[in-house]
Amino acid sequence: MVARTLNPARTPVATPDEGLVTDLLPPMLILLATLAGAATGILLLNRWSGNFWPYLIIGLLLVCLAVSDRLRRRGDLRMASIVVVAAITLLPVLSCAAFGFTNNIFIYLSVLGVFAAGIIVSSRAPFRAGQAAILLYLLLLLGADLIGQPRPTWFEVIGHLLLLIALLFGAATLSWAAAYVVRGTISWAIDTAQKSERREQLLRETQATLERALLERDLLNEQLYRTTLELEEARAAAEAAYRSKSNFMATMSHELRTPLNIIIGFSTAMLEHPEMYGDVRIDEQVLQDIAEIRRSGQHLLGLINDILDLAKVEAGKLELNKTNLALGPLLEETLRTAQALINDRPIQLRREYREPLPTVFADEVRVRQVLLNLVSNACKFTHAGEIAVGARVDTNEIVLWVRDTGIGIAPADQERIFQQFEQIENADTRQHAGTGLGLSICRWLVELHGGRMWVESELGKGSIFFFSLPRTRAGSEPA
Repeated sequence: MVARTLNPARTPVATPDEGLVTDLLPPMLILLATLAGAATGILLLNRWSGNFWPYLIIGLLLVCLAVSDRLRRRGDLRMASIVVVAAITLLPVLSCAAFGFTNNIFIYLSVLGVFAAGIIVSSRAPFRAGQAAILLYLLLLLGADLIGQPRPTWFEVIGHLLLLIALLFGAATLSWAAAYVVRGTISWAIDTAQKSERREQLLRETQATLERALLERDLLNEQLYRTTLELEEARAAAEAAYRSKSNFMATMSHELRTPLNIIIGFSTAMLEHPEMYGDVRIDEQVLQDIAEIRRSGQHLLGLINDILDLAKVEAGKLELNKTNLALGPLLEETLRTAQALINDRPIQLRREYREPLPTVFADEVRVRQVLLNLVSNACKFTHAGEIAVGARVDTNEIVLWVRDTGIGIAPADQERIFQQFEQIENADTRQHAGTGLGLSICRWLVELHGGRMWVESELGKGSIFFFSLPRTRAGSEPA
């Protein structure tokens, strides 16, 4: 583990942090320039004239500081750092040329350069700076005669060299470790700051998005409020119009029924009791016209009654007088009415039910209206074949139907015929004109009883109209 720690070649290089180098270089340059100036002043005050090496070393230091500052200003921080480290590491060793190899404390200042190399250059730079300092020391030692310094004994050389190696490589190791610690701390701090900045940016964006969402919500709420007010106003206007229409229909229907009943009554009296007019003989053609007046009046009265029922249903004012109703007599009455409607056409009437049938909880008048309407439609659109009235008993209801072999209804029209004012367009419907209200009123009446109404039909083969009514249980309670 120690070997790996001491061998920087096996570890990744820690690159310097530009912000740290930018902050450290200017004060280092100022400090070194101040020291160089102070040393020059001391030499001049002491009138140093031993040799020129001190002045040369100080001059080289100033030159290195100037070059490093120029490189720093150009943005080349790495080269500026290398120049400063080289000056701090090598120039103290070069002081051997001025002050000798023994009793020279300036040589140990190179430790500062080795230590600084790890901080401002790279994690491998301290070892290279230490090697360069030792190599320069050996070169100066070999050329001691050339630089005018006495050669020390081998014992002194070995002692100074070992001490210098220990100091330099100890400082290099500390600098290498410090480089990783410092740069790791700086990297962690920078990464933390960047993450914090990203989180802050994300928070600001989220806050902005939330503010936009809140603004949009407020706008939507305001729009929804305005729309709600408009809908309330429209609904109130629609209800007012609906009530006005219903009241108008009910009033007009009531006002029209009175004169129509008078017309039907007088025409019936003229046809059935001509003796009312004494010895006046009514011509046969006139009687036919009076019969047509009565028939048209009865047809118009039926339409008015349908409109009045429609107005009551839509206004919610149609009340049912429900009782325990026996269906047998009502179905027989329906068959008798059908017999009168088919006249002399080749149509056979059939009963498709078995007596006795259970009672239903229903309004007799309205159930009769539904049955007569269905039978009347069957007689209108059946020219030959058969018409049947049937019933079957289910668990909680009784299903009734009117079946015919008439013109039939296309699948696309089978739901539409239950809507208001809807009729199928063909020759038969044009021959038997109507308002298109009969089936819609019948379905409403059945649904008011708690039942349902539907049709099964095939075009050209006939139709079956079904509707259901709730049964009554013991005690006259509806199922």
